[in-house]
Order: sequence, then structure tokens, then C-alpha cells
Amino acid sequence: MLIEFLTQDDPLYILPFFEEFLRNYASEFSILQISSSPTMGKRSRPQMIKELKALYGAAGIAKLLGQVGYARILGKLPKGRDADRFYSLEQIARAYGIPYRKIGNPNAPDFIETVRQRAADVLVSVACPYILKSALLSLPPLGAINIHHAPLPKYKGMMPTFWQMFHGESTVGITVHFMAAKVDEGAALLQDQLAIEPGETLDHLIRRSKRHGAHCMARVLRQVRDGRAKPVALDDASGSYFTFPTSAEIHEFHRRGLSAI
Repeated sequence: MLIEFLTQDDPLYILPFFEEFLRNYASEFSILQISSSPTMGKRSRPQMIKELKALYGAAGIAKLLGQVGYARILGKLPKGRDADRFYSLEQIARAYGIPYRKIGNPNAPDFIETVRQRAADVLVSVACPYILKSALLSLPPLGAINIHHAPLPKYKGMMPTFWQMFHGESTVGITVHFMAAKVDEGAALLQDQLAIEPGETLDHLIRRSKRHGAHCMARVLRQVRDGRAKPVALDDASGSYFTFPTSAEIHEFHRRGLSAI
């Protein structure tokens, strides 16, 4: 089965998924390309930093920016598959011999044409920061699949891990589902959950759930490949949708004793 990944260029929260997936399953699946959009897509960088600073605090955002800068430098170094850790998607793709390409909006006609030419059986979105349109979703014969870190149809939209912590959930959900034209809709292929550890920070939980999600994705891809997938329609009318939290909601998050980093 030929797979193409659509994702975003994030060395902090997306890279853990690919580290876990490739270390465990690179020999099992044929990956045509990893296509990476800018972090948060079209969202302006000043606005993104302003929002993250409100959530993580001045010290927290400084720590994250330092980690990103460090990753940008070390991510240029050559590494083999046996490396203890990787610092960029491009670096790990190179180590595993997988073509890696930085792109803009994946709905652009020229990119869609290259996807058509590569002829993947399945497209897999891992936090792709754009809503994918039908012209792209209709290309792969076995479907386009997304992973969302929440128990859909609850917690659609942005920052699902934050909102599950905010609402006092004891677990964070993971849903792997076929993609539809509307965001975070489409039949579920797998739903799983991961216990939130006492005192766990948002930063730690996101990274840990991304690694767990890699194993969930592998289970689904096996089922799709072998013709064993059993999609389950979700009751979207009973769902909930969230955007980036407001200043008041971030303040309430911290007031409840929850930590972002």
C-alpha cells in the first residue's frame, strides 16, 4: 500500500508522531512522500506567537522558541535510522530515504496534480493546517485519513488536548477517521484513549499522545490495506467545536491548577 503524508513543519509536536511511526513501521508501509505545510498554515507568525505566549507564559514561550531554534540548527545534520533522536521532519525523512517536500496550501492545483501523478493509495493527514477540499480528498482510491486527538464528534476544531484538560477529562481521546469536506467529520476507523497523568502538562501530554497516535494510525492502515476496515458513522449533531482559547479561558485553565509547560 502506497501512502503519502500531509503535515506541518513542527519539530516540537508533530515530529514525535513521525519518530514513533517510522521507527516501528517504516518497513511495513511504502511512503511516497511527506509533504509539509508551514506551521499553523496561513496564521500570521506574530499572532501565533502572541496566542502561544498567552497560553505558555513568557518563560514558556521563550523555552519553546529556544527548542525550535535548536531544532532548526541540529535538524540540518545528517543522521541515520539508529539515531537516538531527530530534530526535524526533513532530517528523519532523509534518514529513512523518504522524499520530503515543503509546500504551501495542499489544495493548490499544481500540488494536487503531483499527488495525482504519485498515485498514493491513501493520503494521511497528521495535523495538516489546511481544510482539505474534495479535489484532493477524492484522489486516493482507498481514501484520505486524518488523526484527531479527541473523541470525535466531541472536541472538533483547534487545540483539542487543551480543551479536554480544560473540561476536566481524565483521558485524552484519539480518533482516526476518513476525511470529509467538513473539518473533523467523516466515518471513524478507530477510537482510542490515553489516560492523563496526574500533574501532566499540556506540553507533555501533546507529545505523548502524538506518539500513541502513531501506533493507532498503523493499526488503521493495516485494516485498510487488508480490507478489514469497518468505518463507523459519527453523530455530528451531538458534537462540539472549539477554536483557540480566549485570554479569559487561558486564565481559567491556569486558575484550575493546570499547566501548559
